[in-house]
Amino acid sequence: MTGAKRAGIYIDGFNLYRRALEQRPECRWLDVRRLCELLLPDFEVVHVRYFTAYVKFVEGEDPASPARQRAYLRALATVPGVSLHFGTFRSDRRWMAVSPLELQADGSPRTVRVRKIEEKGSDVSLAAHLVCDAMSGSVDAVFVLSNDSDFVDALRLARERADVEIGLISPTAAPARSLLALAPDHVRHVRAASMLAAQLPERIVDAHGTVTRPKRWVVRSTEAPPEAGLRAR
Repeated sequence: MTGAKRAGIYIDGFNLYRRALEQRPECRWLDVRRLCELLLPDFEVVHVRYFTAYVKFVEGEDPASPARQRAYLRALATVPGVSLHFGTFRSDRRWMAVSPLELQADGSPRTVRVRKIEEKGSDVSLAAHLVCDAMSGSVDAVFVLSNDSDFVDALRLARERADVEIGLISPTAAPARSLLALAPDHVRHVRAASMLAAQLPERIVDAHGTVTRPKRWVVRSTEAPPEAGLRAR
């Protein structure tokens, strides 16, 4: 798009899933570049960086969830201008204090063993890429697609040090107050209609063969999420 400002988009995959896609299986075969182009018609989308982690089977969850996620990421990797960046998916057993707090006879908190599921590394990677891209001069604006307040400093630094515009693409109707407090130059919202208008082809051929949209993502269902167990912060 001649004369348009260049935009770099940074997507928190787990946050997008939990906030916008978990209850909408028919939207999950999402072409994130096309979605961004629909939401930012006055910008030239230079690149879309998608941050996530390969999920593992979690006891009690749908065992097919990891396979569906891998099918989607394989399809997404074929979209020009989209790059995938991976953190680590962890499932650990830990002892933690009960809530509300209960004290034992010796005065120490009573604890229970819990399963803690988390994704590590993606947030730091997203922030680092955003700031580096802004400082490189390759973009005129940076947009974060997330509702995670952890990205406040990255956006602030991009504006103050690189003098680029900053934008928020919110996967929720009510963005985090800390993100809005930055007074972003641009705010967009992810809506079901836009996601439905930005679906990948049902069948995609890549270097390894053909990948198809999971059947359980065609219509609404009660399936376990492909990024099971992780809650958006």
